Amino acid sequence: MSDSTPDLHLGSVIDDRYRIDELIARGGMATVYRALDLRLGRTVAIKILAPAFTADPGFVERFMLEARSAAALTHPNVVAVHDQGVSNGFPYLIMEYVPGRTIRQLLTTNGSVTSAHALEIMKAVLAGLSAAHEAGFVHRDIKPENVLITDTGVIKVTDFGLARIIDDTPVSDSTGAVLLGTMAYLSPEQVQQRTIDQRSDVYSAGILLFEMLTGRVPYMGNSPLEVAYMHVNNDVPAPSTIAHDVPPAVDHLVLAATRRNPNDRFANAHVFLDAVNRASSAVPAAEALTTVLPAHQTLVMANPGLSGPTQPSTTSQPPAARRTATKRVKRNRLIAAGLFVALVVGGLAWFLLSGTKVVVPDVAGQSVSTASANLENVAFKVSTNQVFSETVPNGTVVSTEPDANTSVKKGSLVKVNVSKGQERYIIPSDLKGKDPNDVKKILQDLTLSISETVEVYHSKVPIGKVVGTLPIRGSKVKRNAPIVLQISKGPAPVTIPPIAGKDIKVVTKQLQKLGLVVDIKDQIFDASDVGSVISSDPTPGSSLKKGETVHLVISKGPPPVQVPNVVGLDVEVAKTTLTNAGFEVVVENYVPLVVLNQVYSQDPAGGSMAPPGSTIILKIV
Repeated sequence: MSDSTPDLHLGSVIDDRYRIDELIARGGMATVYRALDLRLGRTVAIKILAPAFTADPGFVERFMLEARSAAALTHPNVVAVHDQGVSNGFPYLIMEYVPGRTIRQLLTTNGSVTSAHALEIMKAVLAGLSAAHEAGFVHRDIKPENVLITDTGVIKVTDFGLARIIDDTPVSDSTGAVLLGTMAYLSPEQVQQRTIDQRSDVYSAGILLFEMLTGRVPYMGNSPLEVAYMHVNNDVPAPSTIAHDVPPAVDHLVLAATRRNPNDRFANAHVFLDAVNRASSAVPAAEALTTVLPAHQTLVMANPGLSGPTQPSTTSQPPAARRTATKRVKRNRLIAAGLFVALVVGGLAWFLLSGTKVVVPDVAGQSVSTASANLENVAFKVSTNQVFSETVPNGTVVSTEPDANTSVKKGSLVKVNVSKGQERYIIPSDLKGKDPNDVKKILQDLTLSISETVEVYHSKVPIGKVVGTLPIRGSKVKRNAPIVLQISKGPAPVTIPPIAGKDIKVVTKQLQKLGLVVDIKDQIFDASDVGSVISSDPTPGSSLKKGETVHLVISKGPPPVQVPNVVGLDVEVAKTTLTNAGFEVVVENYVPLVVLNQVYSQDPAGGSMAPPGSTIILKIV
């Protein structure tokens, strides 16, 4: 659509509800207008898909996805989506109307901004992105054109037209060939059409911060392909190499956010925001952001089909008419002068009696600089007070004293309570081995208290000394959080395992491994195998402390019995006699030729003592 072509939408009413009054901007996919919601009587922004794409189901689906994605987000730093629909074949979105300008317009006017202003803007951008990431969305197109700033300094992220639910899918359309987003701000994984996640937005936000600090993007080339190649193969330089006043802490933010490997970046916008809050303390303060905003000028693109504003007439009046008009003007001036005097006198009297009162504006949720500027504009004096908050981000206004929307005397002091984040205290990591009384004092100094003391076994910490805490060391806890103190009661006891009938060598190793001492109390004859454990003191199943002794009784084998004397007996009789006595028998010929077949000698000798089962050797003649 050329500038001379009549705008088909200007002056029309969409769905009998939204009257389109003014063209705001044209983009590659859609046109944005200022419109009036006739039903609610509020000004809104309406985004209408460009005619070239209405016949493309893919573009229409992507456009409507913006509504489904953005409508799920409710955050002060995200432009709200109120409604969606299709009118005369044109899909549209109804969005919150944000009077102001884009960061692109701010950079075009200023060239760059101070580190303090850049971080202030990034806090709002990352707060909005954090809400999107927590809701499961990736924006995919963070750039100056998609960040709005109002005349009062409120910053909002817009255009979730490229957003999609995080699902670890490649960055391509149904053909696998279309790369979405603006090349100067795309992460390497987007350029390579690999899986994207929250870290891709972190990269683009890092490029945005770089541009705000330096007035330019890090990579510029003769073609989008050349820029894409640089994202994939080059490391983003430190902003201070271009803008020498950028402090190291801010350099680190940009470098940490724009690592080529996603694993090396901030994990998400919330982590990035925490780092920005920490870096802010190392950045010199600057005047309120609202004071450096360029004068806002709305460019209205007129519709040839609509009449323009009425201009003052230059046609001369007749002399009589001029005289009549002159008399009327003089009379009106006299009346006005009288009214003015009356008002001055009355106003002075009221001021002396009651003092001029004005309403304290609601600045909760704003940055300190923005809130201070808004209060000073209403002629208040401002002081700041740091307070903890569980819900309001660090550096953002929590409340005022007096409260917002109350009437107080003009020129009064308004105390601005600024969040310093959630109140958290880190449980020290060096408590192990300390005396409990010393640990109690350490925790009390951190506003923490011991709610309970429990005894636990520990092999190294001496009895009565501190083993640890619950929550564990290094944990961040709230003020007055109850802490459980763990006190050592020495090494844990061990249980004597079943050992009866096992070989003494095996049992010794087993008990020594448990930290017990082995003592062989006695050795007795027994039907068990020689060297096997018969009994223990304490018995198996008993609990002992490490270092205590287990007394064992082991077997010397069965008791010996008397060997029968079989010398002179027939060999078969001798064998039967010894076998019946429980012995084994081996017969040896004493001479090569057996004549008598009688026992000549035996070993062991008859009448001696030998263990049952022993072998008796017989020699025969």
